[in-house]
Amino acid sequence: MIEYQVDKESRDASSGTRLVRRKRQLCIDLPASSFETAYVNFNEAAEAFAMSLSDSKHRKFAHQYFEYLQDIARGSQQPTRPHANGNPNSRLIIVELERLFNCHFFRPEHLRSLAS
Repeated sequence: MIEYQVDKESRDASSGTRLVRRKRQLCIDLPASSFETAYVNFNEAAEAFAMSLSDSKHRKFAHQYFEYLQDIARGSQQPTRPHANGNPNSRLIIVELERLFNCHFFRPEHLRSLAS
């Protein structure tokens, strides 16, 4: 079963409101005030990655997976995950887009720096 927590906000006296969501290995954990900037930056990075792919099938799959990740970031209840269907190139695309997602949305270090 897939764990999915939507709009769970935690409050820490030293850090304020944080936005926390989880789906599979994808995590959103950052100050709520940083979400919009992280979302825009993720969109730009993911779009640049998708457009850098030379094969049109791979670009199409990257855009489908990118839209799926956008749904997760926005907190959609039932995003539909595109399947790689055993294609190693699609699996590499998934890994890179999920890496970009986690780089932009998972920032627990802000908790430590604000607590000091």
